[in-house]
Amino acid sequence: MTTYRETVDTLCQLVQTGDEADRCYAARTLGLLRDTASIETLIEHLRDEDLDVAIDAAEALGNIGSAEAVPALIESLENDPSGEVCTMVAVALGKIGSTEAIDPLLKICLERPQDMEWNDDWDTWWDVQKAAVHALGKLGAETAVDSLAALIDDECQQDMEPDILNALIRMGGSGEAKVIKRLQNPDSASIHRRRAAHALARSSSVEATKALGRALTDPAADVRAEAALSLASQNAVSYLSALTLLLRDPDNQVRQAALKAVTRLAQNSDNAPNVEEAFQGMLADPDPEVRAILYSMLLPVVPDNPLSEENFQRVLERISDPSAEAAAAACALLGANRNTAAISPLLEIVSDSSAHPMVRKEAATAIGSLGRIDVDVLSTLENTITDEQQVVRLAALEALMELEKTGLITPPDDEEAPLPRPLDLIMGALNGEITIPQPPPPAPVEVTLDTGIDKGEAPQADSENPPEETDTIAETAESDLDLPQTPAQIVAEGEVAPAMSTLDAIHMANVETMLATPHAPEEMADETTMEYLEIVAHNKELMRRMRSNRRIDAQQDIRRLAAHVLAETNEEEALKTLIQALNDDAAPVRREAADSIGLMAKRNPQLAGLTDAVGTLITQLAIGDLDQKITSARALSYIGHRAALVPLLEALKAPEFTLRTQAIDALARLSLNSRDPAEADHMVVRDVPPLSVARRLMECLEDNEMAVRVAAARGLARILKPLREESFTRKAVEKIVDGVTIGTGEEARLIGRALREFDTDLANSILLANLKQADDSVKRSVYIEMIEELLTVQDHSEQAA
Repeated sequence: MTTYRETVDTLCQLVQTGDEADRCYAARTLGLLRDTASIETLIEHLRDEDLDVAIDAAEALGNIGSAEAVPALIESLENDPSGEVCTMVAVALGKIGSTEAIDPLLKICLERPQDMEWNDDWDTWWDVQKAAVHALGKLGAETAVDSLAALIDDECQQDMEPDILNALIRMGGSGEAKVIKRLQNPDSASIHRRRAAHALARSSSVEATKALGRALTDPAADVRAEAALSLASQNAVSYLSALTLLLRDPDNQVRQAALKAVTRLAQNSDNAPNVEEAFQGMLADPDPEVRAILYSMLLPVVPDNPLSEENFQRVLERISDPSAEAAAAACALLGANRNTAAISPLLEIVSDSSAHPMVRKEAATAIGSLGRIDVDVLSTLENTITDEQQVVRLAALEALMELEKTGLITPPDDEEAPLPRPLDLIMGALNGEITIPQPPPPAPVEVTLDTGIDKGEAPQADSENPPEETDTIAETAESDLDLPQTPAQIVAEGEVAPAMSTLDAIHMANVETMLATPHAPEEMADETTMEYLEIVAHNKELMRRMRSNRRIDAQQDIRRLAAHVLAETNEEEALKTLIQALNDDAAPVRREAADSIGLMAKRNPQLAGLTDAVGTLITQLAIGDLDQKITSARALSYIGHRAALVPLLEALKAPEFTLRTQAIDALARLSLNSRDPAEADHMVVRDVPPLSVARRLMECLEDNEMAVRVAAARGLARILKPLREESFTRKAVEKIVDGVTIGTGEEARLIGRALREFDTDLANSILLANLKQADDSVKRSVYIEMIEELLTVQDHSEQAA
């Protein structure tokens, strides 16, 4: 007996003898295994005393799809008082596809069983009706057409019109004719005609296409729009001309639908009209949303078929459109069109700080796509790197990188002043050479006190009452204001308390109250309180990290974005600049540099100079902040230098589970994808063979964190698969399976997928042994879920036996 056959038998036994949870899990898995040997057992439990078991049994029979189960399913449909069970039975009958089920399904559509139960205030018969309608559609039950058509307009029923229309289309013939009749009925509300047009998209008949073509002249705009989209879904290229005329429709919604339909059909037609000519009248459409859609539709067209000069000018005028969406789409279209005459207007948009950031971003991106490098382009993009909007800064840097890759230099008039490379500007931004201009200091403000004396009138001294030698302003202020009794303290820089949330304020008040109240040391915290305080401390540390990432100033952000963009090049100069940035004072810059180095190594592991980053990354893996450690571990795994193996193994001891998880992934990748140290000229102090790494990952299967256990299982699968160590592999699989029960079992499905990388029969035999020995349904459900994930993707030839 193979483990697969043993699995089916074991699950069938659980359906018969297990508790409610066992029966549900086992029934569901049997359905997904689709083994006909389980049909008899599942039929027995269609009337299970537990409602959930009956529902799962019905679903499983539908998934198996055997006509053998149809009589029992019909019996349940006609007699079971539970609407939930009957709903799933109707779904199952639709999947199986037996014509024997048509009459029972139609009957329950039209007549509510007297003994069917309500679910609180909800009549579950409505759910059964809907499922039965779908099932009749799948069965192509043309004998049910008239009854379903009458059901649409029955005011006593729920609104099932879209479901019934779709079912009628699937029935074809007279069913489709009913839908066409509804579309062409001028007396019905437009919502009904629109729904009919939508349903006809599912048909491929000539009659349906003709009916949709005629609906393009429907008096209701929503019907015309839906008809256009349905013709596109049918790929009705013969209606391209009619749809092109619809581009002039007075309704915005219709023009939008016609745009989408024409574009889609033109791509599938050899005799399609010129798309640009068809859309020419809409390039200046009064509706900004229509223009935005049009420009987006033309994006894939203009690289091979550039805009005419007239249309180019029309689009160019729209980059200053009041609608930001339309203006941004116009900028993107100009970039794809590759006409360099757009560069100067686009530069103006980029330089206009009052323009919408989205528009300026697309303008900068378009300049990069146009590929011309000259003084104006470089100076504008360089200035834009310091823009106050982050999205615009990034777009300028990315445009420079695009120009570095594909741009053509336009020589300046002064031959003695060669243009800098775009890459030099990006590296300069990373090195802090491009700085944000500081605003001039504010002019001093002269403060005068209104004494009630005219400015041109000098105060007269009272000879009888000469002024006392005191400060008049101080007297006035002191007499008019209530001053505090205790003097204010001078606040040094950095002492101002940051703003805090309401919860933080409440927490702070509680802390202050606690500190002001004496407590005995032994009463400070019991075990539960300590656990709570640990969670609070963890959350506070997480918030601190999130806030520190948000507090990056603009100058640092420029350098961080420059490091991010440099990942796209293979230039050794850029790599050296990034390696230098690994020692930057700003943590965000260091992290981005490490991430970019890792991406460069992932794309091109043979890139010269990558080894120079290893030492610094190993150091930061040991002493950096958490984010830096995680990024360094990932980068080291892509570089492929085996000197990182020992430090990564040390990272498995880290208190932060996120770092342990990343270290496991890095160790698995590095164990398999690194080059031989001698061949790669690696100065490795102590090499670690893959099997030793696997042993350390085995220890991680007992980790308290689910993410670490799952990562360890995946890592072991990747390492052990090519080693062919059968004894060690068995121990690893056994420990992986045992590790799932350490926690709550939430990772069961993830572990089941990881087990696919091992020998399936081996993994299944171990799971079965654990399933049989499990002493409670919770553990059994965990093993069943793993079995389900392990086996349901396999092609079992025994299933037909």
